[in-house]
Amino acid sequence: MKVRRLDNVVRRGLWVLVLALVPACLLYAADIKDVCGPPPPPAPTNASSAEGLPPLPLPAVPQRRSEKKLPPRPPVIAVKIMTGTMEDWATDMNDINNLLIWMKANLGVNFTYDEKKLEEVDLESGQVPVIYRTGHHAFSFTPEQRERIRNYVLRGGMIIFDSCCGSKEFASSARNEIKQILPDYPMRPVPVDHPIFNCYYENVGTVRFTPWSLKQDAGLSRTGPSGIMGVEVNCRMAIVFSPNDLSCGWDMHTHEKAGGTWIESDDALKIGANLMAYATATRDMSTSLADAKAYVDATTTRSDKFVVGQMVHKGDWNPDPVGLRNLLDYVSTNTALKISFENEPVQPTLDVLTKHPFVYMTGHDDFVWTDAEVAAIRQWLSNGGFLFVDACCGRQKFDAAFRREIAKVLEPAGVQLGRLPLKHPLYSCENKVTSVQMTDAARLKNPGQDQSLPKLEGAAMGGRIAVVYSPISLNVGWRVHPVPYSVSYSPRSALDLGVNVVIYAMTN
Repeated sequence: MKVRRLDNVVRRGLWVLVLALVPACLLYAADIKDVCGPPPPPAPTNASSAEGLPPLPLPAVPQRRSEKKLPPRPPVIAVKIMTGTMEDWATDMNDINNLLIWMKANLGVNFTYDEKKLEEVDLESGQVPVIYRTGHHAFSFTPEQRERIRNYVLRGGMIIFDSCCGSKEFASSARNEIKQILPDYPMRPVPVDHPIFNCYYENVGTVRFTPWSLKQDAGLSRTGPSGIMGVEVNCRMAIVFSPNDLSCGWDMHTHEKAGGTWIESDDALKIGANLMAYATATRDMSTSLADAKAYVDATTTRSDKFVVGQMVHKGDWNPDPVGLRNLLDYVSTNTALKISFENEPVQPTLDVLTKHPFVYMTGHDDFVWTDAEVAAIRQWLSNGGFLFVDACCGRQKFDAAFRREIAKVLEPAGVQLGRLPLKHPLYSCENKVTSVQMTDAARLKNPGQDQSLPKLEGAAMGGRIAVVYSPISLNVGWRVHPVPYSVSYSPRSALDLGVNVVIYAMTN
């Protein structure tokens, strides 16, 4: 049988037909320009049920079941902030839209976004998980705008700042504004084990930069840390700032612009997807000004107050004030140890530590003790002090730092941290703990291990346990309300263990 070859005209016509039938959502990368430019005219806003239509005569004619109905609009996950000039905020015309289309194709989730001026965004409703500010130019918020954003992020929202094309002007303004929005919460580099780099796609904190970026910044390598900074509020990432461009990556193009730095599109898209997933999972983790206060027992007239010190260090030494407050309150009201508690920050110096027989310590990040602090802590422990340490959210960076620093304290005394056996009196001094429950993240972090056993570690000095350390977070469980993605014990197990540690320390 003879096969006829299609001539070029017919072949071209078939390709036109095929392309016409391909859904527009699959062509999100087809019309990409390699320059930042003004956006296309905005799409018409979605009308509500009968907006803009004249009243229908009654009775209305019912719609036949065979007639197609318009699908409901997907939920809004983010609002892109419009500023005075489109050349600033809209040069990546398709950034968020492209990201959401990519997420729909790869994650199977369907969201949409809005573009509004900041004053038009209903930040108070709790219905907007993310607000997104990108641009090239220097900017500043008004005091009123800062106050609205502050309240928004404290109630569970997230704001993302993106330096389009790696703009240094925008980055400088963003840093300044972040300091003014949350002056009491420092911005730090986001560690690679943070959930925003692992909550859906894993290990996206290490990225590839475009070859042009390497020529503009000698400090970058082809593959390296993303440079993303963040501000955490009570164990939740509330502000994200990228000094290197994400938006061009979401818009599926990069440039060769003097001074600019770009993360490759594939990596930028994965980071964007993780940010959206994280924001939707943690949006209910709101706080209030009261949550940020130190614990003070409600019984103010009692004279037998016991002051629990909380050690100050150069990392984020107080990431979750709520947890310790809840634990102390629970011990005071639910055990035979009828003592009223207060807590206060303490510096690791001998004169201060000597006034506090019980000190609690936590954090997410790296820290270093000076030689003088190491000596002071060793002397304090030898004299009877008790140190209770908890890796907040189970963060690897704090775990590595604490093990390194406590070794400096203990090794000269011939002591090491070691796993406390289940028969140790600490596990039965108040609550009889024979098994525990952990979060999914904790179980996934330690596959192949018995996840039903507690994993407290201790170090003995002078015939007694002087240091207790939990690499799996306890304080997140003390909050009672779950923290998504945390490597922690369940609330019940965390309370049982925490109460036992306090009782053991107070009675030994």
